[in-house]
Amino acid sequence: MNKGKLSFSCSSKEGVYVISTGNLYRIIADGKKTDNQFSLMEAILEPGQGAPLHIHTREHEAFFILEGEVTFYLENSEINAKKEDFVCCVPNEIRGFRNITSKKARMLLFYSSAGIEEMTMRNGSIITQDNKSSNIPDKYRVQCSALSEEYGVKELNLDFIN
Repeated sequence: MNKGKLSFSCSSKEGVYVISTGNLYRIIADGKKTDNQFSLMEAILEPGQGAPLHIHTREHEAFFILEGEVTFYLENSEINAKKEDFVCCVPNEIRGFRNITSKKARMLLFYSSAGIEEMTMRNGSIITQDNKSSNIPDKYRVQCSALSEEYGVKELNLDFIN
């Protein structure tokens, strides 16, 4: 059943670039383009960047490493994911990730229902493609608790990195 035309494309440099929670994201597919079925973002992580431990209560969250390495801290395991590795987290599972290497990492983030990309945009600041910077201001390093609750994300306030 096709509710409307959902086919679209996005070239390698298209999308909306957003600095949010201390990271640079490129929103490739948002809920408006996918009938709210899924969203797809790219995260560009400089050394030390990532996401603290948290829980998504509504959607599956999947990661595909495009470049570099990212360490994932899951409820019962730690995974060092490298180029072309895939990691999937189910709803209500504790997860966090960090680039603990000295090189940039890039990964795709896929969400089984759209919405997290909206939270990312509302919490962050849209930037131009030419203005991408690893020097992210402190005001964009913290997630807004009210937004997290609105989008079904539980912050655990646990620091898993020394």
